[in-house]
Amino acid sequence: MRWSAIAHASVAVATLNLKQMRPPLAEQALSPRQQQSPDPSAPSRFVNAQTEKFSVNGTALPNVDFDVGESYAGSLPISSNANDTNQLFFWFFPSENQTVGNEITIWLTGGPGCSSVGELLSENGPVLWQPGVFKPVRNKWSWHRLTNMVWVDQPIGSGFSQGNVTARNEFDVADQFMGFWRNFVDAFALQGYRVYITGSSYSGMYCPYIASAMLDANDTQYFDVRGMQVFDGLYSNNPIPQDIPVSSFATAWSDVLGFNDSFTASMQNRSTSCGYQDYLDKYIAYPATEQQPSALPGVESDQVTPVEGCGLFNDVFTAAAEVNPCFSPYTITSLCPVKYDPLGFSDGTSYIPDGSGPAYFNRPDVKAVIHAPDKEWAFCTNEAVFVNGTDTSVVDGPGSQPVIPNVIDRTQNVILGHGSQDFVLISDGTLLSIQNMTWGGMLGFQTRPTEPLFIPYHVNDNFETVAGAGVLGTAHEERGLTYIAVAPAGHFLAMDAPQVAFRSMEVLLGRVEGFQSLAPFTTDTNNTAQPDVDMGNGTVLITQGGVVGGGNGDASSGGNVVSSGARKVGSNNWLGCIVLSVCIWVTLY
Repeated sequence: MRWSAIAHASVAVATLNLKQMRPPLAEQALSPRQQQSPDPSAPSRFVNAQTEKFSVNGTALPNVDFDVGESYAGSLPISSNANDTNQLFFWFFPSENQTVGNEITIWLTGGPGCSSVGELLSENGPVLWQPGVFKPVRNKWSWHRLTNMVWVDQPIGSGFSQGNVTARNEFDVADQFMGFWRNFVDAFALQGYRVYITGSSYSGMYCPYIASAMLDANDTQYFDVRGMQVFDGLYSNNPIPQDIPVSSFATAWSDVLGFNDSFTASMQNRSTSCGYQDYLDKYIAYPATEQQPSALPGVESDQVTPVEGCGLFNDVFTAAAEVNPCFSPYTITSLCPVKYDPLGFSDGTSYIPDGSGPAYFNRPDVKAVIHAPDKEWAFCTNEAVFVNGTDTSVVDGPGSQPVIPNVIDRTQNVILGHGSQDFVLISDGTLLSIQNMTWGGMLGFQTRPTEPLFIPYHVNDNFETVAGAGVLGTAHEERGLTYIAVAPAGHFLAMDAPQVAFRSMEVLLGRVEGFQSLAPFTTDTNNTAQPDVDMGNGTVLITQGGVVGGGNGDASSGGNVVSSGARKVGSNNWLGCIVLSVCIWVTLY
């Protein structure tokens, strides 16, 4: 999500939520011992007369010194008119695991107006080139190792998509995407494929509307939606994800933010006087006792504009940036210097050092390889992707959107993940949305999330994709909706904790039973042994009234805390022997 899209109330947003299930065992992929890598000499099932023009030469990507494998990229119209100039851009990677059946996962980046192929390169695609890294590397956490993956730049105006901006709301976005998807399915002969819809940030709007529209179409040849997953999503209007929880968040992370006593006291007093703290205490409750009111505290009658003195989020953000000039609302533990980003985003600062050249996807040689249109590419566009810059989707009360229960109840398979270090969309806002949503005949979670989020131990065979293991957060499931709170992650969960995102995909696809499973990664050919001991509680402490913190510590110590002794896998804070040349001790925030 672009910071500017949050700082300015120019986009009228709606209220949403999600859920989680597992497909029947007969539909699951084979075990890692049965998985097969692609045979380069074997013909691909996706090559045909319509798709040959989209084929990407896997050895020709500039700066990439390895073969990225089979992929297809290009543009397709959003309607049945083959000459329609309104087109969405895609990059499709068939799974490298040839035992994967008829399924495909869609990734949609948020914004609104940010590029999905940008996050292919920076988060969960086969090629990884993250800020501060010298060159692109092979991504062992690429989701195409699990399933067929396609990244789509949408709505029109985002990334390499082309045409006139005509979307006024999320219903229009869903309609346009479904037109594109029919063309994509027809081109690659994907009729009858199981579809999983995933995304992050503003895709908390996109994914539920698209998933719900696909389900309502009752056409499993094109729209057989089996699950949905959103990381750090936007589901509600401000003040729900920002002004209401910001004082509680800043207090929990006081050791990181470094505010002095007078500012902290003023912040907390304003939160109380604006009604924010009482709102948190009353409505983050387990079980939820009542629907949240349509009239929110601290805002004018438009339910968006803060009343005088209650625009707390922007004031806390300004103060944090004064203490730490390189403060990132996406990951609050970030420090100076700002890292060079080959995509030109750099945590929203657009910092590009002299002599570095254009952003990777703005290079003519890169565009040529992936059949991209000759247009200016930006990770997040400054142009509007909705008519008049406003998403006019109808808001049906804070934290509750009619399309979400439809997706949950009909798929029983939605995962909402949230990084604890995310400031731009605070995790308590997601919890407020969940506790204000009715699915499966009940309001919100009935019990407080406490269960551990376990990530299997594994061999880290290079520094480029090193990732921790053990209990890395808290996970909770009820009636088809799973919520995961991830301690070592901020807004870009799949970048900060790729192993958690990878495991989450295994759960979404039905490869493993859940986030307390001790099964190794399904791609782990070593079949790494896992500890058979009590894991204890999750390491993000969620209490009545919200999240207390997101890291190691004692629940009575203040700051970034979790319940004492929460992690019992392994020994104390040891997250496993990271197999490079030494064993590394890891402490999470």
